[in-house]
Amino acid sequence: MSSSSKKRVYITADQKKEICLLKRNKPEPKNIDLATQFGISAGQVSNILKESEKWINIDPTSYQAKLKRSHTSPFADIEEALILWIEKALECNLTITGSIIQQKALRFAELLEVSNFKASSGWLHNFKQRYSIQEYNKHGESQSAPIEQIPQMRVELKNILKDYKSEDIFNCDETGLFWKLEPNRGLSTGPISGIKQDKNRVTILLTCNSIGTEKLKPLFIHKFQTPRPLKGIDKNTLPVDYYWNSKAWMQLTIWNDYLKKLNNKMHYENRNILLLVDNAPTHNLMDNLELTNVKIHYLPPNTTAHLQPCDAGIIHSFKV
Repeated sequence: MSSSSKKRVYITADQKKEICLLKRNKPEPKNIDLATQFGISAGQVSNILKESEKWINIDPTSYQAKLKRSHTSPFADIEEALILWIEKALECNLTITGSIIQQKALRFAELLEVSNFKASSGWLHNFKQRYSIQEYNKHGESQSAPIEQIPQMRVELKNILKDYKSEDIFNCDETGLFWKLEPNRGLSTGPISGIKQDKNRVTILLTCNSIGTEKLKPLFIHKFQTPRPLKGIDKNTLPVDYYWNSKAWMQLTIWNDYLKKLNNKMHYENRNILLLVDNAPTHNLMDNLELTNVKIHYLPPNTTAHLQPCDAGIIHSFKV
């Protein structure tokens, strides 16, 4: 294969800076040795050294230092303003998504009086490639379920379910909905750290049967008995069972009141159902509660993500 047909190798601006600094050493390394070290041609080394002052002045912490090629764009002014805004936003620990970048780019286009800029998905894809922007996790969590026991637990659960029709097997689980919480993933030019998040929340409990034909009215827990948006509205007309407490958390009294309503509903329909729930302390039964048409089965600790449909996917789909 001739040298002209070989694929050209590109290195980052930071690596070019390193080459220029190495060339200053005594004795000077030969261009061919630098080419071998960095996996490029001697001609590329020569071209880099011709612009030594440019590469040496590159800030190693900037986005330019990570670029492998100098990209041209018909909207260079917009992108230059945008990448500077992104760097400042990351310094302030703000979460950045593709949609936010597109909206901000349109704003810069307006300010720069560029009328033919669309901020399309294709432009966004190319922009992220040009400036080495990727999606990073702010943090992660580990699971604590007894994985090796899950198969046996599933067998035991099937033995319990076999005495009920599929339409009479229900599952419920609550989740905190942090309605002011920012995403925990965002686009960045490098790894990003999380910030203290807004903890304003409500709690929602979802209940449905195993074949998805019945989705019961959600249970909704707010901090206030009558928040401002609900002023003057009869809560009995809401599409949820509305409760409240100062923490917007599930409580034993709320849970038992919900079960009482569910039991009355099944008694009226002349049905006996099985309700699968996790073993949280707030899911205990009070001594004065008598359930005639609802049987509770508590799932083992730390297994709801594997055994409980609501936790394994339904809540996620609801939030999406």
